[in-house]
Amino acid sequence: MIQAVSVGILVYSFTLFSLAWLDEFEASRRDVMITISCLQIGMGVLGPLVGRWLDLFPMRYVVLAGAAALIGGLWLAGQATHLWHLWVVYGTLMPIAAGMMGTLASQTLVAKWFVHERGLAMGLSAMGTNLGGMIFPLLIGGWLIDIGWRGTFEQLAIVSIVLVVPLTWLMLGRTPPQTLPTVSGGLSPGPSQLAARQWLTRDILTTSLFWLPFLALVPLNMTFGALQFNLANFARDAGLGDAAGAQFVTVGSLCMLIGKLFFGSLGDRLDHRILFWIANVFMIAALGLLLVGQGYTSLVSAVACMGLAGGGILPLMGVIFSARFGAASFGRVMGFVMLNVTLGALAPVAAGWVFDETGSYDLALYALLILIVPAMVAMARLPQPSQR
Repeated sequence: MIQAVSVGILVYSFTLFSLAWLDEFEASRRDVMITISCLQIGMGVLGPLVGRWLDLFPMRYVVLAGAAALIGGLWLAGQATHLWHLWVVYGTLMPIAAGMMGTLASQTLVAKWFVHERGLAMGLSAMGTNLGGMIFPLLIGGWLIDIGWRGTFEQLAIVSIVLVVPLTWLMLGRTPPQTLPTVSGGLSPGPSQLAARQWLTRDILTTSLFWLPFLALVPLNMTFGALQFNLANFARDAGLGDAAGAQFVTVGSLCMLIGKLFFGSLGDRLDHRILFWIANVFMIAALGLLLVGQGYTSLVSAVACMGLAGGGILPLMGVIFSARFGAASFGRVMGFVMLNVTLGALAPVAAGWVFDETGSYDLALYALLILIVPAMVAMARLPQPSQR
């Protein structure tokens, strides 16, 4: 639920708000995309700090603090009279909300509760983001027509209070088991002493076990962001109307849900490198379809491939890093992994700038293709957890 609300509102629905802001503030696509980049940069900067809090403090209070930031941010965003007002809100309160009640918090919670079938548990948990991505765009699409984007933000603040606060207070009062069972063989986390090890920041940032998968995931994350946040623009450019943008978001969310189940269920059984390569092949297919055609069928197919690839990002992050660093320091490790989001924050802005300058996204799509290939090659060097 907390992922459905936070990610569904802040990430999946952003592309719908971007159309309203383009019209009201008479801004360029680059400037509107700066808004989401402020969110992503803030998430990356705050990620290590929030990750540490998740390992130190009760989950209930961290999530409630994030909910307060989301509610306050939604209300303030609805009062914005200039585009830079939105930059401020999306660079301050919204990253706090995304970190404390989004995927970082949810994956940390799951990692502390599950050892057996941890990948599947993370995939099932991450489905919340896609349920939010299917429901909220449809709600927001109707509200934007009826009450405008300012009134929509106020409605979303009320929805956040109702859906998040009572359930968080009731459900997150329990604490996970202090001792995790030993699991051996294959892609399991390894001996219990490794699962319980407390990794220092210096240790995390000086090992290739962190940097190799971290850097390899950057192009995949950049490509997903560049496509996801411009879905409504793709629909408008193809002459399909603004309503098609909401449909594309829903299709992408549904395919991401399928992708999360696929990658999550296989994350405990299959070589993580193979799963990484499969996700990138789907993303390459999405880029290729966008480059060769702009018809409705081509766009829907591209969105579906993007969704399947994007659905693998969170489960892959979860299983790759939990299998190599254990559960005790998972929040701290994933906090640093969130810097990946910061590196990917430039992609939507760059794609918008390319369109403003050339009237097409093609150069940006080719650049992303060039970045993905070496990342796939480098991932071949990722050691297996059992080799630790």
